Amino acid sequence: MIEIKTADLPEALVLLMEGPEPPDYFISNGCSYSPDQWGGVDIRPACHWHDYAYQRGGCKKDRELADGQLYRNLRRCDLGKFMANVYYRRVRLFGVAAFNWAEGKIPTNPWHYWLLFWDRYIKL
Repeated sequence: MIEIKTADLPEALVLLMEGPEPPDYFISNGCSYSPDQWGGVDIRPACHWHDYAYQRGGCKKDRELADGQLYRNLRRCDLGKFMANVYYRRVRLFGVAAFNWAEGKIPTNPWHYWLLFWDRYIKL
């Protein structure tokens, strides 16, 4: 697994990112199970900011905000609309288990329960 810190990222892209800036000690794994570059476009900063937002966690609205910021940050990295939407849809669909849910704020959607169960009890 790769480890990414804010200092490892291109400064020009870091300055464009939306959302709370990850502290210097924060380490992310980039875009997790997706490529960190697409068509020569470096999207690590967008994924790094998104990982930090997921680690901070919170409620359903916080997750929606983090995922919306991911989409906009991917576009700021110059990723096309189609691929930015693919990344956005993937985190909306599969990111529920990675989000740090606040006490009593886990969503009641059956799909989310299934993903949380799979992530916690059926590791591959």
